[in-house]
Amino acid sequence: METYLTIEELAVYLKLAEQTIRRWVMNREIPFHKIKKVIRFRVSEIEKWIDKGDFEAQGDLQEGELFEDETLPLELAEEEQANERLEEEA
Repeated sequence: METYLTIEELAVYLKLAEQTIRRWVMNREIPFHKIKKVIRFRVSEIEKWIDKGDFEAQGDLQEGELFEDETLPLELAEEEQANERLEEEA
């Protein structure tokens, strides 16, 4: 029997933020299945998708956006903003 993962489980499996997985689903960039209105991912399809390299479809990013990652924990994002304010004031 095929193993299916939830968004949360896939995020842990791929070591990515759930928001990234959700964005990929919304943009239909990742293989997924809807089972009774619930999103699930087949591990075998995700492995093939990774092997094909389809997950690297990030060509729409501008150069400066490459490291602007919304997946940072809230504390780190707030700390970065505080540091930026301090640098601006100096």
